[in-house]
Amino acid sequence: MKFRCERDSLVEVVTTAGRAVSTRSATSMALGGVRLTCHGNTLSVVGTDLDLTIHAVTEAIGLEDGVCVAPGRLVSDIVRALEPGAVTVESTGENVEISAARSHFSLRTFPSEEFPSLPDPEPPSTTLPTAALFDALRQVVRAASSDDARPLLTGVLVASEGDGVRLVATDSYRLALRDLAGTGDLAGQQILVPARALAELQRLAPSDRVEGESTVGVSVGTHDVTFTVGAVRVSSRLLDGTYPDYRQLIPPSYPNRLHLGKDSLLDALRRVRLLVRDNTTPVRLSMRQGGVDLTVVSQEVGDASETVDADFDGEELTIAFNPTYLIDGVEAVAGDEVVLETVDATKPATVRAAEIEDFHYLLMPVRVS
Repeated sequence: MKFRCERDSLVEVVTTAGRAVSTRSATSMALGGVRLTCHGNTLSVVGTDLDLTIHAVTEAIGLEDGVCVAPGRLVSDIVRALEPGAVTVESTGENVEISAARSHFSLRTFPSEEFPSLPDPEPPSTTLPTAALFDALRQVVRAASSDDARPLLTGVLVASEGDGVRLVATDSYRLALRDLAGTGDLAGQQILVPARALAELQRLAPSDRVEGESTVGVSVGTHDVTFTVGAVRVSSRLLDGTYPDYRQLIPPSYPNRLHLGKDSLLDALRRVRLLVRDNTTPVRLSMRQGGVDLTVVSQEVGDASETVDADFDGEELTIAFNPTYLIDGVEAVAGDEVVLETVDATKPATVRAAEIEDFHYLLMPVRVS
């Protein structure tokens, strides 16, 4: 195998595919590598840990067709460090040679036959609008659990809802829900996608190749799902099990409604959070006519308080939250204004935008004396 490729293009595909490379000790050393395949003037790079697979394609000047499996992270670091311009990659026996300008590297490769044989996914069965999907991922993925002891909660539920698709994630302390109305067609299906896979999909959002793509292709198999974004495919095994009934967690109505500026609330929360030294110190919100008082009391450090102007409808009450979780929810809201709806100091509260109701962030209060 031998090809020549612009450094920036090569960095992009190797780094993108390399995010799926296994970091755990594996039965096959080849899982620590990326598979580079040159065919004609097309270079495809694949990384996988068997649960997550990322396949990226770019143009190259093909000098000799072939395949090699090279150390994923090391190749990415080397190519990124090279001077701008053309990079030549050639596999020779058990080595791969990487050359650019006056730089030359020779790396040991893994046997290509040890790299997993990955079947091509089915063509996309539906599409989702790119901008809306990536916005939904930004809002929802943050609420998924990172605790592998509760595997179902490490996933994001993607389900048909009305004439569109709904994304739901929860770690049992907070829940994020986003509706994509009038988009896609999952034919009544619901799937549970690992949050890690969607986080990697989300990382494709800022790239130039996505800006020109109006839709993301979605292909759902029996045990896996594939998202196609331009020249990149992100495939993931689905989680097996029944997702908790999140609907029963949502209060039917809220008697109390706090309406205020998003940035004002975020700035105040970040300031009072400076006194938080552990994950158990809450921020108290005392809601009243004309504003809300934020207070953090730390026995070891001291206390902090700040008042934010707001419109409040309902009975005055004080409610406490984990400040990090509350900030996460407010940050996820689109627009300049945010609404915090509450029932009382013990029931879940909802954070949402003032005008748009396609995103809801439920947050359990912290009990305080």
